[in-house]
This record gives sequence, structure tokens and C-alpha cells, in this order.
Amino acid sequence: MKAMTLPEDYALVLQQVAESGEESMALLAESLRVDRQRLAHIVQALHHKGLIYFTDTYQEPWVRLSTKGRQLMRAIWPESSVSFG
Repeated sequence: MKAMTLPEDYALVLQQVAESGEESMALLAESLRVDRQRLAHIVQALHHKGLIYFTDTYQEPWVRLSTKGRQLMRAIWPESSVSFG
């Protein structure tokens, strides 16, 4: 995988999604204590990079790691006990 540099808040979003498996935008904003508008920007950027994707389960957007996102998380967080699929 090509080296990728992410801002800290982007990496925190990826980590939170990886730990939960999937996360609603509302819960993600609450758990990370980040403004929803800022979170929307981060999530859109991560989606553009191919690291996450959206599902509309439960009538609101939910975020999950893509295959590329799981590979990146394994590379930057190998000691985690979280299974990245």
C-alpha cells in the first residue's frame, strides 16, 4: 500500500470506526466530541480517499471501513486487538 499521511483527527475517525465496525454519523460526532459539520468534512475526505463507505441503514448515514481502510488500519495500528476483517 502506498504511504498515506492523515491528519490526527482523520486517523481518530478511522480508529473509532474500526473499533466499532460501523458507526452512525451522530454517534461518531458524539463519541469523538467533534462538530457535525467538521465530521462531515472529515468523513467526505476519507470517502474520497477510498478509506470508508456509507450505508443508509437505520435511515441515517452509517460509516464503515472499506477494504483499503482496513488495510491502512492494519498498517498503522498492527498491535490492535481489533479485527479489521
